[in-house]
Amino acid sequence: MFGGSFFSSDDDGFSMMSQLRSAFHNNVNQRFDTRYRCYPVAMIPGEERPNVNYGGKVILPPSALEKLSRLNVSYPMLFDFENEAAEKKTHGGVLEFIAEEGRVYLPYWMMTTLSLEPGDLVRVINTDIAQGSYVKLQPQSVNFLDITDHRAVLENALRNFSTLTKSDIFEILYNDQVYQIKVIDVQPDDSRHVVSVVETDLVVDFDPPIGYEESLQKNKQQNIAGVQGTMVTKIGYDELVRQGDSNLMKGTGTKLNGKEVAEVPKINLLDVEKQECPAPLILPLGTYFFGYPYKAPSIEEDSKKDPNLFKFEGAGTSLRASRKTNGTMGKGSSDDPIDIDA
Repeated sequence: MFGGSFFSSDDDGFSMMSQLRSAFHNNVNQRFDTRYRCYPVAMIPGEERPNVNYGGKVILPPSALEKLSRLNVSYPMLFDFENEAAEKKTHGGVLEFIAEEGRVYLPYWMMTTLSLEPGDLVRVINTDIAQGSYVKLQPQSVNFLDITDHRAVLENALRNFSTLTKSDIFEILYNDQVYQIKVIDVQPDDSRHVVSVVETDLVVDFDPPIGYEESLQKNKQQNIAGVQGTMVTKIGYDELVRQGDSNLMKGTGTKLNGKEVAEVPKINLLDVEKQECPAPLILPLGTYFFGYPYKAPSIEEDSKKDPNLFKFEGAGTSLRASRKTNGTMGKGSSDDPIDIDA
């Protein structure tokens, strides 16, 4: 019962368990670390996909998914993207695994951040990133203020992002216009200065856009110019007119017979502008003013007729002689009626 075969079998079982433990330990500690040739998402075969270009997720090849599935990675899958030659780094997520083998497609803003050109090598490493609670952003143009509800627009745009890294300048698309936004601060902050924005309650704060102070100064100057009025006010036209009136025509006139012309008093039109407007006419309720004293006519005067009112009064005259019927003379009367026997 205690032969050598028993101990040999026990040793084999112990060796197998050690291998399983070692393999599990290696998978736990092993991470996804691969280098790919990078290209902008605009070069993906097929239809254009703006949501990919204006987001923070990349497209990896199917082999990356196969390798990640064998590792003990946390979800959502988050990655470090590093340009080792330029020593620049940023972070993001993955959208799909449909790229050609050996390639990774990045949003254009991400390639700009990493100083990458199409075909350059980029290092992709899976990582864990803490969920963010606060970010401060700064639009890179005052045009961002033209958006009516910028918070709602930004909330919708951040659905295409997995992470936000401090000092990154990402791009969003709204109403066919591209807006660049810089990440000023993130919380919680660590040595990598990055937070995850997936399924988290995020407080977003804004710094004034770049060029905002210059825009305020320009608007202020325009408002001052509007208060001053037209060019007439700017050049002091009224003052020039006053000076001109005092300087022009200072000589004396001379008649042909040598006598001096009598001086005619000038009409100062400028004094008219200085005259104050008449005070408003305030009357009691129910009282009317017609601009002159008004006396209502009495009833007796209204009942009397003016003898000259009825002029050209007389009887009409006909060219045909009138008939006298039964001693009755009717001016303009008709002839006797005619009886018609039935």
